[in-house]
Order: sequence, then structure tokens, then C-alpha cells
Amino acid sequence: MTVAKRRARRIAADEAHAWARNLRLNNPHAKLTLSMLTQYVDGDGYCFVSIPTLSDDTELSQQTVRNRLAWLEEIGAVARLPQWIDEYGRRNGDGRGKRTSDLIRLMIDVEPETIEAVAIGGGAEPVSREVSPMPQTGLNPPADPVSTTPALRQPYDSVEGLISEPELESSPKPPSRGFSDAHRFDGKEAEPVHFDPAWRAWPGHEVQRRDLALEAFRELSPDKQRHCRAAVPDYAAKLRELRQKRGMSFHLWIRAKCFDEFPGAMLEEDRPRPAERRFVVGEELLGLRVACMIAERRELPVRREPELGEGVWRTTPAQPDLVALAACGMPSAAWLVVDRGSEEFAAWRDRLQLWLGAEPRPEKIWLEDHDPAVHGLRWNHPGFKLRKSKEGLRVPAPWPPRRDGTWLAASQDDASQAGGDK
Repeated sequence: MTVAKRRARRIAADEAHAWARNLRLNNPHAKLTLSMLTQYVDGDGYCFVSIPTLSDDTELSQQTVRNRLAWLEEIGAVARLPQWIDEYGRRNGDGRGKRTSDLIRLMIDVEPETIEAVAIGGGAEPVSREVSPMPQTGLNPPADPVSTTPALRQPYDSVEGLISEPELESSPKPPSRGFSDAHRFDGKEAEPVHFDPAWRAWPGHEVQRRDLALEAFRELSPDKQRHCRAAVPDYAAKLRELRQKRGMSFHLWIRAKCFDEFPGAMLEEDRPRPAERRFVVGEELLGLRVACMIAERRELPVRREPELGEGVWRTTPAQPDLVALAACGMPSAAWLVVDRGSEEFAAWRDRLQLWLGAEPRPEKIWLEDHDPAVHGLRWNHPGFKLRKSKEGLRVPAPWPPRRDGTWLAASQDDASQAGGDK
């Protein structure tokens, strides 16, 4: 006789199974599904198992398993994290590749009383205790119409048979349904300043429990609270990108610290303010034209504004060095040439890049006249010679003007050159 191979014992399976066994959910199929999940748990409380495997383990249909997993997530017993397989076969949670089985986390750290309260009707989706007649059970109603065993596919479709009166010893507080409730929690500090904006921006918060979300939000540090609020719009945008209408419950998302998946999230007030634009005209505009002619040997593109005249829009503050450059006039053959690779060339290159926002293109400067008898021959002719040239920039002075608009005096230039020779 062939004996089926037993599954290997997994880390934390005993603890997870004891936690699932002690939960009172009043939903046998959901509890069976949860118990089977504990057989796949790792040391961090995560399970990665497919729906067909759970269906084989529980002997339930795959659709029933999906429904029970959704219900378990609603009551806060599990958290499901979407997973994908990329083209290299690596599993990820960033939406790259083909969708695969969800990564399921058992919420062992949540108080069992909290999960049980939602399961028996204290949450947004109350659980029915009434059994619906199914084709397999016949048409005759049972002697006791109220049972602690909900029927298949009806764990929360009906509220009949539930007791809505609060217990005398506890007087539970109802969920706020999205309204500000900073002073409802007795004995606790005021509501964190970033919670209400994050809650209102959360997709689907209208049908979720605000008190659970606030409790989870309070456990975060102030910096994490700020980051969490900033990450909510990015998470909502990711859902729209993936065409998912429904995401996680907000309190589960916070407890799982899913906001860390958006490290670049930033509040609007934390974003750097764009620099104010100004319209450059006059001598500074003429300096820009000279700089453009030096760097690219072309005219500077300008525009005409009806009330401002001819100029360019810029975000940089006023630049006196451009005004100083304008006094030199347009480049000419009489200007000196700074060779590429020299310190003077590097100084002019950096200043031109600062003025124009792009690195200048060195000019090819011929060192001898063109001789057709030598330079006009084919390259493989015995008498052919290359015409000597170099690359550099034609500039009005060896060094660019200082940022305050002054020029380096000739004596200072000689002294710096002498110091360099030493």
C-alpha cells in the first residue's frame, strides 16, 4: 500500500495553528481555510500558497476558498499582498510581470478579540448566524432557524439574528465612517495631525473601520506617520494603474508597513518650490547672446512678449557677469583662443554651461591656410598632408568675468601665471 508523503514541518506552524484554532469565527469554512494556511507559514507569519492547493487541502471549491480568503481579510485575520512573476522568474510586489498567487500574512499580532468582534458582527460587514437553505440541504427548514454554522457563501449577507445592543460591561464604540473623531477615544491623546488627511485619501475608507486605522496609525513614529500619509496617494495611483477597484484595509496596510514600498513619497508642502521665472532683457540679454555665440556659434533664440518686449524667460537670479560679458561685443577673429584641455578653457566651459544650461561645443580653429596642392589631394596620395588645426573657444579674455561682474586684472593674471610656472 502506498503511503502519502507527509508535509515537512514548517517554522512557526505550531504557534500559527494554535492561534487559528483558538479563534471563534462562527464560519467553519473560513476557519478551515485559515487552519490550512498555517501549514504554509514561515517564521515571519507569511504564507505563499495557491488557490488550487488550498482547495485540495480543504476539499472546498476554488471559488469558495477565494470567498473565504476575502472574508478573512475583511475581518482582519489575514492580509493579502499581490504578487507577480517577472520575465526572469523572480517574484515581486511591484507589478512587474505576470500575476501569481498572493502573499498572505497571518495577523497573529492582532488581538484575537478584535478579529472575533468583527467576525460576529462588530465590523463593517456583520456576519450572519442564519443558515440559508441550499440545494443539498433540502427544502424543509430546521427546527432551530438560527444556527452557529453559516451556510456556504453566506457568512455576512444577512444581519438577521444578530444582537445590536451593546454589552453592559463594555459599551463598544461604533466606527466613525470617515468623520473626524479626535475626542472619541477616552484616555488617549488627540488624533495625530496626519491621520485624517491620510484616512480621507484612502481608497474605500467609507466602508472601513476608522477606529482600527487610527489605532494602527498611532503606533507609528511621527516620521512614519508623515511618510504613511504621503504614500497613500501613490498607493491609490498604483491601484488605478493595475485597474484594481479595491485595495487592502487601511489598518492592515499600516500594520504591514506597506508604505515603505513608496520610499519617494513626499507631501506637497515638502516638495521643493519651483524657482520664480523672470524675463531677461537689456544688457543681460545681450550677454546671453554673446555667450551663445561663443559656445555654439549661433544666435540665441528669443521671444517677444506684448508688454515686456524681446527677451528670454529664465529662473536664475540676475547675473552681473553676463552684463560684463555684453560689454565685449560679439566674437571676432581678433579674440584670443583658449585651447581645449587648458585651465582657461575649463573655466570658460564651466561658466558657459552655467549661463546656457548646456556644455559648449569647442570650435575647430585652423592654424594654417588651406593649400589645394597639398591639402586638397586624396588622403592616399604621396603628397597629401593634413591641415593643422586645434580645438578651443574664442573668448575676449583668458578668464571669464567674476560672478560680481568684474574682470581679472592683467597684473593679477600675470601673477597667477607666474605662480603656476613655479
